[in-house]
Amino acid sequence: MFRTSIQAALLMGAALAPLAAASAQTAASAPATSAAAGEGTGEIIVTAQRRSENVMKVPLSVSVVTAETLGKRGVNDLSGITKLAPSLQVAQDNTYSIRGVGTATFATTVESSVSQMVDDVVLGNGEFAANSFYDLERVEVLNGPQGLLFGKNASAGLINITTAKPKIGKLEGNADVELVTRDRPIKKGQGIQARATLNLPVSDTSALRLNAIYSGQDSITYPMVNANVRNDMGIRNLGLRAKYLWQPDSALSVYILGDYNRQRGVSGRYDITYRQIGAGSAYTGLGLPSGINNQIFQADAPNFRDTETGGAQANISYTFDNGVQLINIAAWKHMTTAFTFDSDETPYNFFNTNSSHQKYDQFSEELRLALPSGNRISGQAGLYYFHSQLNQQNLLGGNNGFPSFLLPTFPFCVGATQLGAPPAACPVSNTTFLGQDSRFTLKQNSFAGFGQLSYGLTDTLKATAGGRVTYDKASIDLLENTGNYFVTLGIPNNRSIQKTDATNFSYKIGLDWQVTPATLIYGFYGRGYKGPGFSNTAPAPGANLAVRPEISKGGEIGIKTKLFDNHLTLSLAGFYTRYTDLQVQSWITALRTFVLANAATATTKGIDASFTARVAKGLTLSGSATYADAKYDNFPGAQCYPTQTSQGCGRPIDPNDPSKGFVSDFNAGGYQIPLSARFSTTLGADYQHALSDRMDGLISLSYYHRSSLSAGFGPAFQIPSWDTLDATIGIKTAAFNVALFCKNCTNAIRPISIGSDGGDASLNPAVLTLNQRFGYNSVRTIGVRAGINF
Repeated sequence: MFRTSIQAALLMGAALAPLAAASAQTAASAPATSAAAGEGTGEIIVTAQRRSENVMKVPLSVSVVTAETLGKRGVNDLSGITKLAPSLQVAQDNTYSIRGVGTATFATTVESSVSQMVDDVVLGNGEFAANSFYDLERVEVLNGPQGLLFGKNASAGLINITTAKPKIGKLEGNADVELVTRDRPIKKGQGIQARATLNLPVSDTSALRLNAIYSGQDSITYPMVNANVRNDMGIRNLGLRAKYLWQPDSALSVYILGDYNRQRGVSGRYDITYRQIGAGSAYTGLGLPSGINNQIFQADAPNFRDTETGGAQANISYTFDNGVQLINIAAWKHMTTAFTFDSDETPYNFFNTNSSHQKYDQFSEELRLALPSGNRISGQAGLYYFHSQLNQQNLLGGNNGFPSFLLPTFPFCVGATQLGAPPAACPVSNTTFLGQDSRFTLKQNSFAGFGQLSYGLTDTLKATAGGRVTYDKASIDLLENTGNYFVTLGIPNNRSIQKTDATNFSYKIGLDWQVTPATLIYGFYGRGYKGPGFSNTAPAPGANLAVRPEISKGGEIGIKTKLFDNHLTLSLAGFYTRYTDLQVQSWITALRTFVLANAATATTKGIDASFTARVAKGLTLSGSATYADAKYDNFPGAQCYPTQTSQGCGRPIDPNDPSKGFVSDFNAGGYQIPLSARFSTTLGADYQHALSDRMDGLISLSYYHRSSLSAGFGPAFQIPSWDTLDATIGIKTAAFNVALFCKNCTNAIRPISIGSDGGDASLNPAVLTLNQRFGYNSVRTIGVRAGINF
């Protein structure tokens, strides 16, 4: 597949060569852009408070990754941001945490504690986070609760992505191609990415900007799979975007956007292997590879994923003569996905089927009135509406490694063809030995009114207060386990039609003091919120599936300053946030399935710090770090992991009556929250030097350190500390650029998650067998990148 893709890329490069030559001639008189000796660190404009501001004037902790940095570091998707914004961590199934708090579940019936916004529109489904980056202006990671001004509330933080707007009056474009090879056993993986942008002036007052991306990547793990069934083990991504901007005068702006993205393949989502085969495992003697660096994936059943996302939106703003701005943002987003994974990761049928079909639509409408900045009173207020509907069907199952010749016989009756009275025949024909099926429709509606005002107490001291009233209501129609299985995973023939709602008031109060024009000191306290949802599995017939809202309360104090004639910028923030009613996922051994519930309180506290220094002509040093002590305060009902003996796990419930079973849960108060690392930091050095009057040389180095990351309870689920080095060397002119690079240059292999195998966990006695998932940052990548501007 990738040989064809590479040929296509070379043909694209050949086609673009004349444009590059023409562009080079046009730019011949333009020198390369080296940093001048007297330049400072410059300004970075963000929209962390829903208005354009210098990041050094924004009174909250925010990590900003500009388009230039994304290009230098070769960051192609959201998972790569974690190595540039240390407060952000990534795990499986497009889940993220900020300052140690996230939503550690693969269920689609609750929202993420870390919200994602693209071009001022909140995305309510995690599948959108899998899309590749192209033609971005910047990515902002807003640390801590951020729901007051940003559409739907986010209890842990927000990832705010802004794409580049059309440029009126300019005919220009750019294109780049990236070829890579990745370390893995037996045969190295390859990949290609090609992106192109064209900016077209439509009239004197409008412009159109067109973007396209194609990416094809081999799987991170080496697949040993069944050639007779469908296996899309890599990942192929196609993205198209069109943006139209019309500004007939200085008051009115009409910005219309549409996009379509298609992905095929499981890589980046299901690169899963065995880390440890426990003593007494059902897989003993099967010759399955295992180990902390194991990158061999095995399967006999199909593995594929087909996902499409897209939508349209209109951002319309009008600025009155007095500077007051009225903004309306209406958006529709759509997603469909169908996937099937072989969930036992073996060439045998233990649990061959994990499949899902999902269709998701959302519509949002926001009307906002913003006062002009710079006055003694500034701020904004607005109304917000959000509606979404998710239709989903799931099927899980397998034959538990049972001998095939016994499966059709009574009492197992799997695929039985002789039906009749037992034991000579089977009363029913079961689909699989183990099985679970469900289908549901989830509807969510959110209504909110919000406002935030800042008042200048003096010329340098400002007070800010804001509030948001939200009413959420949701409903689910869930039908479970209507299929025939010898062992049903969950409650058979269970129907749940339920509703839930919640009204919440979130707020924020703060002070910021502009000590000098270059130094800001600030502090605030606030309350965050994440709306209600449902468990997608019933723990008992007629059980209440509703999951209450997740609430956060806390604050932050910080300082931002520029020193040495703007050659050094520093930011430092201390934070403390307490969460109640955390929405968590637990494994129910008796049902062999996961359920969602409110089961915990937690606290995260720590420090964010960052700096940027222009230390010499063309040389910039940068760094950022997060220390986060994120722990559960109280978590009764946390599931014991297999073989756990601490915290009372494994003891008889009644020492005098073993038939009552054994303790299978404990209170996880004091344990590190999954998806949290105590300390993360990144350090970077970028050097640009003039090689001639029209060409610069570039060198970029980036070091990333992360302390051990919690993926669950117990030492077996701690991902070891991680140290990586990325490097880039290249040349650039106004017309073209070429670079060689490596990511994770020393090949420090680390998984993004570690989990317990559900099959072995259900044995009696339970066995601790571990699997692990890898992401594209988990292994070394070496490549070349070339681009042109025209």
